[in-house]
Amino acid sequence: MRGKFFTSLFVSSVIIVSVIGCNNASDKTAEQKMDTPVDIIDTSSVVIKSVPVDPKDPYSLNTDELQDDSIFSDGSKTASWKVAGIDSPIAFKHFIKRLQHWVINNQKDSVASVIGYPMHNPPVKNKKDFLINYDLYFNNKVKSALKEQKLRQIFRNNSGAMIGKGNLWFSQTPNGFRIIGINYK
Repeated sequence: MRGKFFTSLFVSSVIIVSVIGCNNASDKTAEQKMDTPVDIIDTSSVVIKSVPVDPKDPYSLNTDELQDDSIFSDGSKTASWKVAGIDSPIAFKHFIKRLQHWVINNQKDSVASVIGYPMHNPPVKNKKDFLINYDLYFNNKVKSALKEQKLRQIFRNNSGAMIGKGNLWFSQTPNGFRIIGINYK
C-alpha cells in the first residue's frame, strides 16, 4: 500500500511539473510560482483544478491531451513547439479540438475561416475556392486523420505542426492558427 502511495505521488508530481511547464513556458520571471492547486483524491488519481474537463464542452482538454510525448509510438522524435513557431501548445490543442468539432459537424464556413489563404498545397486562392472544393479536400482520409489524432502526439518541425501522415499542416500567424497545407490524395 505504501509503495502504491509513493508511485502515485511521483506520477502526480510529474503531471504537475508538466502542466506548470506548459502554463509558464513563456513566463521568464526569475521566481516562478506554483499556481496549479492539486487535490489527491486517493492514492491513484489527481484532479488538476486549473484545467477542469467539462464533458459538455467539446473543446475541453483532458489531462492526457495536455501532455506531450517526446518519442512517438513509431519511434520518431519531434521538435519543440517553438521550432514549429507555436507559442502556446495548449492554445493550439484547443484549436485542433475546435477543428475536429467543426469537421465532424460539417461546419464548412468555420473550417474555411482558418485556412491560410492563399494556400499552395493544394492551390487555393480564397474562401470561395475552398468551399467549392471542401468535400474534395476534407475527404474521408483527411477527416479520419483529424479524428484519430492523439493530441499528445502532434508532430512538429520547422515547417509547422502536422497531424496524420502529413494530411494537415498548421502554422501560427498574427491572426491565429491556420491550416497551411492539406494532403488529401
